[in-house]
Amino acid sequence: MPKTLTCGVEFMRGALLFLNALFVIFALALLGIGIYIKVDTNFASILSKLATDGSFEVKTLGFLAFVMIGGGVFTLIIALLGCIGALWNNRCLLYLYSVILIILMIIELVAFILALVYKGKLQSLFEQPLYDILETALTKKDNTTILAFHDLEDAMKCCGVHNSSDYASHPEYGNSKQCQTDKNSKGCSQAIIDLFTKNLPIVGGTLGGILIIELIGLIGACILARVLKESPDARYTSTPGGWGKLTRRN
Repeated sequence: MPKTLTCGVEFMRGALLFLNALFVIFALALLGIGIYIKVDTNFASILSKLATDGSFEVKTLGFLAFVMIGGGVFTLIIALLGCIGALWNNRCLLYLYSVILIILMIIELVAFILALVYKGKLQSLFEQPLYDILETALTKKDNTTILAFHDLEDAMKCCGVHNSSDYASHPEYGNSKQCQTDKNSKGCSQAIIDLFTKNLPIVGGTLGGILIIELIGLIGACILARVLKESPDARYTSTPGGWGKLTRRN
């Protein structure tokens, strides 16, 4: 009987370490994207302008990079918690890891459901503030913001916020590559919504994959903690809160 428990412990430890290695990779990728958005000059220019707007929604957009960086750090901490709990055979850390995963899964599900419910209102949240930023930049001849917006137009294959008529009062600035190529290009607000809608299945599939990985990690951590508690093998007995200190049962 002890041999069976030992094999089970080793298997669950290996599975947890593998799953948390995936979490580490995901966390590092999220950190990288967040840092890139923060340091890239075009993103930084647009986001800094958005952050100065008075509305709560636009300020939220201004903290996009910080949210991604924070999410990456949080995910990395959770992954390390699972790794340490598995390596040190510490039931306290494994149970803490499980509780955090449960809370995280609930938050992810609620966030995705809210995104589906309110996706029709997404455009109205940023279209007018984005137009106000462009109009202010055109009026004040803010070349930094205008050039950043032109980069956005070229990347998204759009012209203006609504359409090319946004440059009617300032035709000298309606000279981005995309606006010159196609005056009838759709507005950038619609292009952003189209991009979001197009990638929604990918986002949903990715979230589903993450939830499955989290669920497997949750089940694995609970099973491992249970096996550790019941195993008569001294190598797999830990004192909760003892940070991996092994004790021998009599």
